[in-house]
Amino acid sequence: MNEVDTGNDCVQTYATRVKQGEWHLYDDIRVAAPTWKEVCGRSAMSGWINSTSMGGAFSGGFSGRYRLLDQDPYWVDFPQFTHCDASKATVTCTVPKP
Repeated sequence: MNEVDTGNDCVQTYATRVKQGEWHLYDDIRVAAPTWKEVCGRSAMSGWINSTSMGGAFSGGFSGRYRLLDQDPYWVDFPQFTHCDASKATVTCTVPKP
């Protein structure tokens, strides 16, 4: 795991639904801009986006099935982002649908 002392050490974004099947992550300007050397990220999002983002995986029994308890570490990997270029001031990345 890429451990950090606090979530404040992560890239901070907020998520907005643009249209059906399309969400954008924007830099949260309330905190320092990302350096892209961060090892984690976290986003603020609406309850609707949060509850539907993984097709109901968490509400559908994921945490119970895998015995995920409060404060248990877990890792989510998105290989769809490996082609994204974070060296630019504005990062634009289209993630293909599976």
